[in-house]
Order: sequence, then structure tokens, then C-alpha cells
Amino acid sequence: MTANRLRLTAAAVVCTLLCTAPALAEQKNGGGKPEEKSAASKAKPDFDLSKLMAVFDKIFPPQPEPAPAKLALARSTAAGMLPTGTYASLFEEVMGGMVERVLALSPSDFVSKPGKGEKPGSTTLRQQMIEDDPHFEERMRIMRRVIGEELVKISALIEPRLREGLARSMARRFDDRQLTDINTFLSTPSGKAFAGQAMKMWIDPDVMRSMVQAFPEMITAVPGAMARLEAATAHLPKPKKRESDPAVEAEKPGETDSTS
Repeated sequence: MTANRLRLTAAAVVCTLLCTAPALAEQKNGGGKPEEKSAASKAKPDFDLSKLMAVFDKIFPPQPEPAPAKLALARSTAAGMLPTGTYASLFEEVMGGMVERVLALSPSDFVSKPGKGEKPGSTTLRQQMIEDDPHFEERMRIMRRVIGEELVKISALIEPRLREGLARSMARRFDDRQLTDINTFLSTPSGKAFAGQAMKMWIDPDVMRSMVQAFPEMITAVPGAMARLEAATAHLPKPKKRESDPAVEAEKPGETDSTS
């Protein structure tokens, strides 16, 4: 892959983050020509959201109903741990940091050993985007503002459900005394400060760095783990191959090499 393609690929990642919302909005509003929509509807069946929700309901079935008194305690805990507007503020945290740092990258950040006669460019992604779109900065400001405003609305929809799910989970995992102790802490200035930052800390650069720094060890460990899995299941017969399996299709009579 050339340095220029690497640059464009990384730029596409940033653009995707910012541009999917308008595209989805256009689909929702019925954008596109009638003949295009008609052809698309014939090409594949309509998406059935109810089916998808039913699948999730099977994967994550309702758990036993907590005792009313304990659930009431846990609801107070969940309200303290997930303050209103948390998700919208998470977006601001990401947009104000990670995206800006990605835009500051250049092809030389991706290429360790340039090809013969090839020199990685030093033009940053932001500079490339501005070169392609003189209104890029203004477009970014507008999109960040609009997406931020929309996420405030989404937060108002999703957070009450998350708090209820969190409350039900905690009501089953902690006893009355523990929930009371947690609520007492969350009602203090230190507790409120902790709750307001708890989720944001998971996307903090230091936390993300610690996760990424474990990747080399994780990748190195994969071959050994796969070898262990293979050895542990070696005594079991191989699973049957389905008809759609390419290996099965290749072995069907009449489809073998006629020269054999």
C-alpha cells in the first residue's frame, strides 16, 4: 500500500465518524431517486428490526426480578453512577481529543520502511482534507455541533434504560448494606466527582495506551493458544461440513479434475 493510500485510508476513518450521521438521516428521510429505491428494495429484503430485537432478547434474557426494596436502593445507586448527559459528554471527550490527534497524523506515521525511491509525505491528514475541501474546518465545526446536539437527545432516550438495567444488575449483585454504603459515598462531593468521571476514564489516553500496549503480547500468545485448543480437541471427530462449505463443493462428483 502506498503512503498516499495510507493517508487516504486513515482520512476515510475520520470522515466516516463524521459523515455517517447525515447519510443515515438522508436514508431515514427517503433520500435517493424512486427508481434507485425500487431497485434496492428488490435486491434485498427490508430490514426487520423486530427480528433482531427478538434475537437479542434470547441472547440477553430477562433476569429474575429483584426485591422491590433492594431495587429502589439500586436505582439510587445507578442514578449516581450514570449522571444525566454522560453519553453526550463522552462524545465531546472523544471528538475533542482522539479525532484531533488522528487528523494530525501523516503518512510517515504509518510507514516504517519506505519502498525504494519512496519518501513518506509529511502532509498531515488535516492538511490533506483541507486541500480536498477548503471548507473542511467549517464543515467539521458544524458537524460536531449538530452531532453533539443530536447526542444530547439520544442520551435522554438511552440513559434511563441504562440506569434501569444497571439498577437491576446491582440489586442482584449487592446486598442492602453494600448498596447503602455505595449510595452514601456517591452522595458526597468526592463520590459525585468520581461518578462524573468514571465512564470518561475508560477512554482516557492513558487507559487506551495501556490497552494498546498489550496488543503485541496478545498477538504473540495467539499461536500458542490455538495449538493448545487443537491439542485439547484432537480426540474429537472432525465436525461435519455443510453443503455450502467450499471444500464440500469442490469434492462433489463430476466437479473433479477430468484429467485425473
